[in-house]
This record gives sequence, C-alpha cells and structure tokens, in this order.
Amino acid sequence: MSPIFLSLLLLLFSHSSDSRSIADVPVLSSADAAVDLNSSTFEDFFKKSPADFAIVEFFAHWCPACRNYKLHYEKVARLFNGPGAVHPGIIVMTRVDCADKTNTDLCDRFSVSRYPMLLWGPPIKFAAGRWDPKKQNNEIQSIDDGRTAEDLLNWINKRIGRQLI
Repeated sequence: MSPIFLSLLLLLFSHSSDSRSIADVPVLSSADAAVDLNSSTFEDFFKKSPADFAIVEFFAHWCPACRNYKLHYEKVARLFNGPGAVHPGIIVMTRVDCADKTNTDLCDRFSVSRYPMLLWGPPIKFAAGRWDPKKQNNEIQSIDDGRTAEDLLNWINKRIGRQLI
C-alpha cells in the first residue's frame, strides 16, 4: 500500500473516536493546502468559491512570526482545502503576501495593520469588499485568538457552532 493511502486510512480511523485533536491530522504532502492569492486573483477566486466561509491570512514573507505561524495555518487548511480535505466546501483558507508590492492596495483595502492577520467571512464579502475595523457589525471579522492550529480550530468550531475535529 502506498504511504498516502495508509495516511488516509489513519485519518479516517482517527476521526471515529471521541479523542480527536488537530495534532492527529497527518501531513499527506509537502504542498501547501492554503490557496495563495494576489491582487489579480483575489476577487475572481472569491466570487467563484462554493465555500460557506473563508479565512484570509495576510502575511509578509519576511516576517518571522508569519514563518512560524505557517505550519499551524497549513495544518488547519488541510482539513478544508485540497483533495484530502476532511471537511471540504465549508471553509476555504487562503493567504496574501502583503510584502509583495502588487498586493499593497489589496492589503490596504482590508486594513492590514499587523502580520500575520486573519480575517473571516463569507467569500462573496471578500470579493466585493473591504474591511474596516472601526465599523460595527462587519460580515468580515478579525480572528484574534488563532495563533496555534488548536486555537484557530477552536475559534472556527465556536463560529460555526459545531465541533469539526
């Protein structure tokens, strides 16, 4: 049996018990699960997204905190994105490199003030909009307590009202 098939079997069996944890999510490949977007792909991608929700990580490739956080973000992204996703179609997880000069206007539109910065909302709101942290009742919200994979998944579980893993 191939290692990928064995990993998938382990993943399926690990979800049948009540002692599930994000730590149990295997790494099936070295490819990133989060979708890299830029100013020319961002709007169209979200207009076409069938997912109920989206998370966008705004980061800078030179940022040490962003580099450290990437492993955590990817672990959660593997649950929702890609061919091996356990919960496809619920959430699409993406990222935008704000250090890339072509993304300056996009990052400004979403009031990026720190790295990494996570925003949550319906995909169509990302396609059409902007985020103003001063505006109340935003459909796009900042995720402030998702600094580890476990924290991010707990935040997601609370937001959608069910335990995904």
